[in-house]
Amino acid sequence: MVQSMNASADNALFRTWLSGWAVCRGYQPEDHHSSVSVVRPDRDETEHFVFEPTTGLLAGLASETRQDPARVLTVATRRMDELLGEAHREGLRVTDRRQSLMRMEMHGQDVEDPLAPEDGITFERTRQGDCRHVTVLVDGEAAARGSVTVVDDYAVYDRIETEERFRRRGMGTYVMRLLTAGVLEEEVTTGLLMASADGRALYEFLGWQYVVDVFVVRG
Repeated sequence: MVQSMNASADNALFRTWLSGWAVCRGYQPEDHHSSVSVVRPDRDETEHFVFEPTTGLLAGLASETRQDPARVLTVATRRMDELLGEAHREGLRVTDRRQSLMRMEMHGQDVEDPLAPEDGITFERTRQGDCRHVTVLVDGEAAARGSVTVVDDYAVYDRIETEERFRRRGMGTYVMRLLTAGVLEEEVTTGLLMASADGRALYEFLGWQYVVDVFVVRG
C-alpha cells in the first residue's frame, strides 16, 4: 500500500512537471489516461509520456512507436533496467537514458536576488504568458538562461542552460537562484525539474532530491 501511494504521488509530480514544461515551451498536452502526448512542431515529432507502465502497456506503446518514425516515447520509472530491457525486446532504440525528475521544497529559499558570481555580470527578466525567463549576460553577451512557471503550488523549471565557454563559472547556480527569487513572489511550495546526468550533480548540490528516472526511446 505504501509503495502504491508513493507511486501515485510520484505520478502526480511527473504530470505536474509535464504541465509546466509544456507551458514554457508552448505545447498543448493531450491526456490519454494512461499516457500523455505532446505534438512538438519544433522537432517535427510527437512525444508520448508514460509513468511506470506495465509491460503490457509498454508493449502497446512500443508497437505504436515502431510504426511512426516521428513518434518518441518517454518513460518515467524506478524500474529502469527492467523497462529498458522490455523496450529493447520490443525493438525500440534508446536515445536518452540519463534523465531524472527532481524536486525541492521551496520553504526557506532566498527571496532576494543572489550576488553575481563574478564582475561584469548582469541579468534580464522577461515573461511570456505564465512563463518567466532569466538571461544572464557577461559583458553584454548572453551566457546562461532558464525558465520557470507555476502549476498550482509547484514551480516548474525548464531549459537551464549555460553556453559552453561560460561553463564551470557558477552560471547555472546563479540562474537557478535568480529564477527562484523571482517565482517566490507567488505561493509555491515545491520545485520540479528534469535533470540531465550532467545537471543532476548541480541540482543535488543546491538541495534538489531525486524522484524518478526517465528514459527516451523511439522506433
